[in-house]
Amino acid sequence: MTSSNVFEKARSLVERYVMLKDGDRVVVGLSGGADSTALLLTLFDLKDEYNLEIIAAHLNHGIRGAEADRDEAFCKDLCERLGVRLETLHMDIPTLAKERGVSDEVAGRDARYDFFTGLAGEGGKIATAHNAQDTVETMLLNLCRGTGLKGLTGIPPVRTLGDNLVIRPLLDVSREEIEAFLKERNQDFVTDSTNLGNEYTRNRIRHNVIPELVSVNENAVGNITRCLSTLKEDSEFLESLADELLLSARIGTAYDVKTLLSSPKPVLSRAISRLVFDTCGAYPEKVHIIKTIDMMNVGRKDQVQVPTGAFVRVEKGKLLVIK
Repeated sequence: MTSSNVFEKARSLVERYVMLKDGDRVVVGLSGGADSTALLLTLFDLKDEYNLEIIAAHLNHGIRGAEADRDEAFCKDLCERLGVRLETLHMDIPTLAKERGVSDEVAGRDARYDFFTGLAGEGGKIATAHNAQDTVETMLLNLCRGTGLKGLTGIPPVRTLGDNLVIRPLLDVSREEIEAFLKERNQDFVTDSTNLGNEYTRNRIRHNVIPELVSVNENAVGNITRCLSTLKEDSEFLESLADELLLSARIGTAYDVKTLLSSPKPVLSRAISRLVFDTCGAYPEKVHIIKTIDMMNVGRKDQVQVPTGAFVRVEKGKLLVIK
């Protein structure tokens, strides 16, 4: 296992999903942990190849006191050594979480992405340091919540966020490979103490479930990651069929019910989900999709309320979403 192996895995994923283009501005989420440190070094190695403008972004959450100040100082030293611009932001995440009625974890994530998109500007890229184990953890979390196929694919390598693209070049790289990569380059990193306990659900999966899977098969994370890649291909294929179905069924701002019902249920379910999301900005739950299909089969005028307070309605043989 060598640093070149990590670099080539990252570059291969970048090429496969067209994560980078010549002259891109890339905002790198830098916490100072092993993953984000490896991400910054990897993108720095790709800097000349893609003529990148790299900006490291560090958010001090106002939670861990002196430890958080240590992390910020580490990021400053690292970026000064590399000659990379660093932007820092201090926020009181616990207070923000209480104001919004969400967990510290959710408030912190939202604050980070707001910070990153502000730095990226229109068309900029946002690079996050999710690795292979992160996507396996996400799959297991989603599985426990009763997810469908899309949720079983884990973390997407690329996703849109407004005018920006979020990219994850290390998604095929294991945590062990990341630590070996940093050791080979004599690069230290910091450890967030909140990642060591079991207060968060993800930590319980990381510390208890993943080790049990590895005890069954030492390459469990790698094997599951390959499985997720196959599931992702299947999911993307069904999503493409759903897009085609919506195009063929569209009548103005509505959709022909007979055309929709002529499609297999897995495709129809995805078409309804996509239609609701495109109109409301939120995906419906499984129960909403089932009720909508039942309503379409009955055929009479009726409606189903979906997230954000919108309604999916059947009227004169047509399906429409009303906000």
